[in-house]
Amino acid sequence: MSSPTLVISGLRVEVAATGQDIVDQVDLTIDPGEVLGLVGESGSGKTTVGLSVLGHARRGVRIAGGVVLIGDTAMLELGDSELRQARGKLVSYVPQDPSVALNPAIRIDRQLLEVMEFHGFGGSDEARQERMLEVMKEVLLPATPAFLRRYPHQLSGGQQQRVGLAMAFACRPSVIVLDEPTTGLDVSTQSHVLQTVRELSRQHGVAALYVTHDLAVVANLADRVAVMYAGRVVEQGA
Repeated sequence: MSSPTLVISGLRVEVAATGQDIVDQVDLTIDPGEVLGLVGESGSGKTTVGLSVLGHARRGVRIAGGVVLIGDTAMLELGDSELRQARGKLVSYVPQDPSVALNPAIRIDRQLLEVMEFHGFGGSDEARQERMLEVMKEVLLPATPAFLRRYPHQLSGGQQQRVGLAMAFACRPSVIVLDEPTTGLDVSTQSHVLQTVRELSRQHGVAALYVTHDLAVVANLADRVAVMYAGRVVEQGA
């Protein structure tokens, strides 16, 4: 039995001005290559938990207690510069709207290379170019110069989301947080994206936290499911 890649223990997130809890007493673990579906109604706190894995809280909110461990790294104890290095390299995030992750003014190849350059992944331009082509194939997109030179607006929604996945997996993180990334996609495209997430997680031993309100997605994707209600995890199971 391998040790969990991600351990969340006693997580509490509160409104900074009032101290009212948004999330409290959350305990979760995810093993290497496992996908945990975190489900709940709107406002249940599931996205707040997902962002906490990156050591991030939205404006007006603060992480008030608990532990988030990725391997031996305590995410909630890192300083700003250390968090910037950890995000994208140790833990990656895929948002619901791919336009949030993609810069509309920069071509796809440049965006992928910038992620790797910032984190010093690969050690050389040649290695990063090779990894870029590899990760494009992993997300089932053309690794051709013509495609890589496109801007985000020249891609379909499904293609944009796959580029977002490529950016998230580019530096081979230990953990990936996916915040309802298939909500705006048609059923066929959604199925392809979910299959890609599942295969990449298992192939590279990445612990995946999949935030969603869609139980059909969980049934097709997740190994385990945790249910949130009113800021707490009220049930977990296979």
